[in-house]
Amino acid sequence: MSVRFGVLGVVEVWRGDEPVDAGHARQRQVLAVLLMDADRVVPADVLVDRVWGEREPRRGREALYGYVSRLRRALAPSGADILREQGGYRLTVGAAAVDAHRFRELSVRARSVRVADGDERRAALWEQALGLWRGEAFAGADTPWFNAQRSLLDQERLAAQGELVEARLRLGQHGALLAQLSAWAEQDPLDERVCGQLMLALYRSGRQADALECYEHARRRLSEEMGLEPGARLRRLRQQVLVADPSLELTGPASGVTGPRPSPEPVTRERTPSTTRVLTDDDAPTSAPLVRSAVPGSAERASGAHQRGRNYLPRDLPDFIGREDELARLTAAAADGGAVYTIDGMAGVGKTAFSVHAAHQLAGRFPDGVLFIDLQGHSPGKTPLTANEALEVLLGQLEIEVPGDAQAHWRARTAGLRLLLVLDNAVDETQVPPLLPAGGSLVIVTSRARLSALAGARPLSLAVLPEKKATEFFARLVGDDRAAAEPDAVAHVVRLCAGLPLALRLSGARLAHRTAWPIAHLSGQLSRERERLPKLFADREVALAFRMSHEQLAPADRTVFYALGRHPGMDADAGVIAAMADMPTARADDCLQRLVDAHLAEEAVVGRYRQHDLLRQYARGLSEDPRMIERMLDHYLAAVVAATARLDDGRGDVETAHAWLTAEKSNLLAATRCAAAEGHSDYAWRLAISFWRFLGRDLAGDPIELLEQGVSAAREAADGGEAMLNTLLALAHWSAGRVSLAHDLLTASAGTEEDTEFHAHSLALLGLMRLRGGDHSGAEEYAERAHAELGKLPGLSPLGLDAKIITFWIRGVNRVLRAENQAALPYLRAAHAGCEELGQASPNDHVVTALARCLIALGDHEEALGHLRQVRELRHRIHDKEGEAEALTLMGTALRASGHAGDALELLRVAVALLDDDTRLQAYARVELGRTLTALGRTAEAIGQYEFALIVAGEGHHLHEQAQAHGELARTLAATDPRTARQHDRTAADIRVRLDLHHPLSLPHLRPAGW
Repeated sequence: MSVRFGVLGVVEVWRGDEPVDAGHARQRQVLAVLLMDADRVVPADVLVDRVWGEREPRRGREALYGYVSRLRRALAPSGADILREQGGYRLTVGAAAVDAHRFRELSVRARSVRVADGDERRAALWEQALGLWRGEAFAGADTPWFNAQRSLLDQERLAAQGELVEARLRLGQHGALLAQLSAWAEQDPLDERVCGQLMLALYRSGRQADALECYEHARRRLSEEMGLEPGARLRRLRQQVLVADPSLELTGPASGVTGPRPSPEPVTRERTPSTTRVLTDDDAPTSAPLVRSAVPGSAERASGAHQRGRNYLPRDLPDFIGREDELARLTAAAADGGAVYTIDGMAGVGKTAFSVHAAHQLAGRFPDGVLFIDLQGHSPGKTPLTANEALEVLLGQLEIEVPGDAQAHWRARTAGLRLLLVLDNAVDETQVPPLLPAGGSLVIVTSRARLSALAGARPLSLAVLPEKKATEFFARLVGDDRAAAEPDAVAHVVRLCAGLPLALRLSGARLAHRTAWPIAHLSGQLSRERERLPKLFADREVALAFRMSHEQLAPADRTVFYALGRHPGMDADAGVIAAMADMPTARADDCLQRLVDAHLAEEAVVGRYRQHDLLRQYARGLSEDPRMIERMLDHYLAAVVAATARLDDGRGDVETAHAWLTAEKSNLLAATRCAAAEGHSDYAWRLAISFWRFLGRDLAGDPIELLEQGVSAAREAADGGEAMLNTLLALAHWSAGRVSLAHDLLTASAGTEEDTEFHAHSLALLGLMRLRGGDHSGAEEYAERAHAELGKLPGLSPLGLDAKIITFWIRGVNRVLRAENQAALPYLRAAHAGCEELGQASPNDHVVTALARCLIALGDHEEALGHLRQVRELRHRIHDKEGEAEALTLMGTALRASGHAGDALELLRVAVALLDDDTRLQAYARVELGRTLTALGRTAEAIGQYEFALIVAGEGHHLHEQAQAHGELARTLAATDPRTARQHDRTAADIRVRLDLHHPLSLPHLRPAGW
């Protein structure tokens, strides 16, 4: 029985028509990576990087082995196998068994259909290809590799949809297409190609007025939202519809040929509101045209000389700002006479916007006309215009017929004219010379590449906006009053966009259409997602513009582009980039120079290279080589060892060694942090030790970096202090929210010599972390192991006593969470006694709070309230707001349980006010507040608190609080809305099963450094 695999949706496997269980999501992602390279070896390191990305677990290789083993068992009955070969894995299936490869094969066949076979065959193949899609490719997978592959497949799908529409239009099926095209146009009103297709379908359906209204709707949206007019081809189609141009009609039978055939140019974005391609002040061109014919129909032309003063510029942007110096240079050139200026800069820097703005300012000086053409040099889905295609458009703008040689006509006709000509989006120098007019005209050429070989041209390079201008620009986009009300949020957004006009415009457009959003809300969104720029701007202009520049690079230049993006420092020299790219330094330097010319890198200081922040984020998302970082660390470690050896010996070029170490100081710090973050701990400590005397000078104010250096020094000296410092470092990371790193450090400590206080303490802290993460059984296991080790020791130091308190606390709290309060009480009493023996106040508040919770459940409210008052006072004194709120919440619970619900309500409102809206304790306090309101008979208010708690707990994935909120809503709504109540009850029951707890209670507040 044949086996089929699907990645164009949720990753699935079928044997015949029966689904095969391919395991959980991560295991399916391993399968998906192998399927995309079906029957080819995928190196293990590449597999790990593609599946986990930057979130690779410490034992990623071991996890991979487990997934592959389980996949082998699942696929064995189907005849497929995963073979271990050449340091990687090969899935032994043919490409035809995988829907993504089948989709691509059908697409190739559709494009290669002979003219004689007709559009029916072509449309059938496109429909078959698109029928393979079941949803978003690799649904649920979120790593740089999966995101990049998904984006590529989406582009191919949309291209196929466009091709299918074109074929069906040629088949005369315009009536059947109207509903789908209308929906797409409504969904994405700025898509000029869809607009053109809909106009043609409407026109052929006898709805000329509706076709013209479709154009007007698109024109208004472009003008109002982006300050632009439709592209030349859509304007030309509108003119053809207006004059009922016969070339728009079908000229053959239904299966025959239409008038001007649409070009098979791919659509390049999703048709969803979040990913609509928006035309902005970037240098990106208009959408792919429906009709590729380069000039308007004959009805639009005059047969004689051109009409003077014609202006074909796009609309000027009313919010244009800055660029005063560059504008002054162009103004001077206009006064001097003819000249050619090249405007270059990185994607999104605003080359087109500047050129159009400048041309509008200077248009009055050129009586013979102002011409504009997009040369499509970096346009998605398009090929650059040839000289004849471009000249046909330009001569058409001058309303001159072209019966023969277009270039000869252009030179002859422009010899006596004074024109302002904007050649936008040139691919390189070779595209421009045939288009230069013969007379004394001003020519402005824009390109992402430096056109240094264009003879006689004067270059102007545009940089990103300085902070002041960027802030002013953003304020204009969102409104000056709105920006003035949130200056800090505005400054943050401007910094995140790094002065790139296109990123600022897209961010401003988000806010302009979401008036309820505070600017701080957008700022928070960008902060959380800036490490995933391809996802944040998926199929929007920033990522699209970067992608077009990237795709035109040679393979070696791409590798260097990735390396520069992966480098963790602010800049880098050619030596380290050469090491990362695995090529000689001279070759890497040549590649870097080409990247500088293409505005994909900057050389701010001679020999040191960097990238714009957003461009670097984009490059990082594309790199798939996990060895780049290792090669960088090898390079830096060898260089540091050599340089420090020179300093130690006092021989050789000491000054050069010192200068290099000084220049690379920040990069070595960044490399050390990068090594730790990516699991290369051996490199991290060796680098930091080797560079110790330099690093130590700047770390006094950063306890985490200071502790990191202390750990390295302790390891080097082998003085026995390493375990203690490692524990403190783990607690510092935990306190800073870096839970995963803290866990890794503690796991490493737990791997040291057993039956020691340090080892037991590491186990106890791991148990603490497991409990905090909701792993109750894992926490209990660690606590039991730690307690057993401590019992073997003859006496305990304060460290051992602390570990013992933690083991009692964990086992007591675990039983409280299982509602086994009578069994929990001895453990918590023992922990309390241990705190008194230890004589430390800070961990005592955690123990006393847990003890009070247990006492409340057992009905001893007075003792509980006495403990909680002391805890609240302590936590208020040390500014632990969350801890104080927890104490107040428990006090409210105790007061309500003892019949004082009114007093409890006051304390609970204070607790809620102390907490941020996105914390677990906020959800817990809201549930308790709802219970108190219920006790007071204020049911409607109580329901509001439960619903608020459910929202907060849901957003933070706090299952314990979700279960409580669902349970309370089920009880409260049982009488008035039994159907909704049953839904809440079922959800609560499902969560209880997941947690393996009958009555999930809120996890206790923990302040890690307090232990």
